[in-house]
Amino acid sequence: MKERIDKERLHLFAPRDILVTHVEVEGIIFIEKLKEAVKNAVARNEILNSRVVIEKDGNAYYETQKFDDNPNDMVRVLHNVYWKDIVSEQESIAFDFDHGELLRFYYLMNEDKQEFLIIAHALAGDGASHGFFLNDVMRGLADMPVKAKPLIRFQLSSLPKESRLSFMEKMKLSSTLRNWNKEGTDFTEEEYYQLHAQAWRNKKTWIQYETFHKDALYRIALYAKNQQVTVNSVLLTAFARASRELRTAVVVDAKGRQQEAGLKPDQIAMVLSLRGEYDGMGDYEYTYPIEYLYDDTLDFAQNVKKLHSRIHLDNSKEKYRQLGLLGELPGELVDSVQFQLNGRYVNPVTETIMKRLGMGEAPKGMAVTNLVKVPLASRYGSLRLYNYVFVPPVTANARRIIGVTTFQGVMNLSFHAMDDEFTPNSRLFYQKSIAYLREL
Repeated sequence: MKERIDKERLHLFAPRDILVTHVEVEGIIFIEKLKEAVKNAVARNEILNSRVVIEKDGNAYYETQKFDDNPNDMVRVLHNVYWKDIVSEQESIAFDFDHGELLRFYYLMNEDKQEFLIIAHALAGDGASHGFFLNDVMRGLADMPVKAKPLIRFQLSSLPKESRLSFMEKMKLSSTLRNWNKEGTDFTEEEYYQLHAQAWRNKKTWIQYETFHKDALYRIALYAKNQQVTVNSVLLTAFARASRELRTAVVVDAKGRQQEAGLKPDQIAMVLSLRGEYDGMGDYEYTYPIEYLYDDTLDFAQNVKKLHSRIHLDNSKEKYRQLGLLGELPGELVDSVQFQLNGRYVNPVTETIMKRLGMGEAPKGMAVTNLVKVPLASRYGSLRLYNYVFVPPVTANARRIIGVTTFQGVMNLSFHAMDDEFTPNSRLFYQKSIAYLREL
């Protein structure tokens, strides 16, 4: 079976679209039993039994096939290693699309704890997909049945009608596409591997996370209830406040006097879900961009309400802007975005599309993924899961990447960023954000 890649096309050649999930496990685990459980979980998820193919017409597909050795069901058993070190090493190693590799599973045995670690390409699915996959693994370990999950992709044609491009927008885009048809090109998997190697050469990321235990999470939830907003709005306001404090700009006027410059609003990319009831692996996330500048003439509560009202405007056109545009673009043009972002291609048509997708060569703003509720039980037979951390990928359109997971009444906030000249500022941003949330 073949399923065309269209919504997911922006991930296809993205060298850094790697998602990470870490969870700790209590109980006795037999390695052979774990290997059987992972193998069965992979077999029951059709997307993990597919390889990515690009055909001569430029279309890309998930193509289901029989594997003699499926690379996704390998369990890597490691002793006395730190999970963040594994991520740092592995995220720079390209996934082998030719042979269907989309996911790497680790069982870590340390002196005082056991951990599961998933490192997966975005083409394997969104953050929630990791939870569904772990649920299948845990059910296998507990001798519970695991149902088959067919490959069901989100269809761009199912977006609300009002989210699609207007007639005039399509006319304007058609002119751009005519120029692409004259000047554009296609890209091969070999060029992707070269792109990946260049994008990660002499580069590393860093990961940090903070745990809010039940009492601290309760205080945040109670604060949100009293303000009649969501917990997500409270979190975003803390991030916006920290960003505003670190972005105070001073300019010198013609008379040599210093004064505060006007600041542009923060660009906040909220990563939301279109999943519905489907409990299989797949990419059901989309990015909803908003702009907000924390108003330091108002108190925190007033800013929360102001930001909340911005988030919850019912505007399908804005919510699904990126997806509506992607549905009109040829795959090769979407692919060219990643190559141009990484300096391996230059085309004014690509630059135009990058701007419309909210992507630039210098990432800015923040991206926040809130999984809301992890689709896992706390216990599976004699085994217990705890301390669930999801780490979103470092994306091309945001500098500060934040992941939010709530599991068994405990919330973990993760932070993921490139280790570069902005690292001191990023670490300070994260520390300030956490401090503001703990003050509530």
